[in-house]
Amino acid sequence: MGAQSHSQHHHDKAKVTIDCTVDERAYIKMLAARAHMNLSEFILSYLRKDFPQEKKPNKATLEAMQESKEGKGIKCDSIEDFWEKMGMNPDA
Repeated sequence: MGAQSHSQHHHDKAKVTIDCTVDERAYIKMLAARAHMNLSEFILSYLRKDFPQEKKPNKATLEAMQESKEGKGIKCDSIEDFWEKMGMNPDA
């Protein structure tokens, strides 16, 4: 592992190398410092928006899920009953 031992690296992190000029590196470091980030945080801040995200329910959905668990909400005896209670005409 070279001069650094394995214990110095966090076990769920990986190192990525980016080839760039010395001037580009200096400019990226300057932009990162301006954003109050280190190089990794700065670069990842641009990339994370394109990473797959775990979809989490919004507040209204979480409340509806809790109501359902508590046996609250609208109860329907059939799909026709559901459409009627929703104010929908499925044949429209």
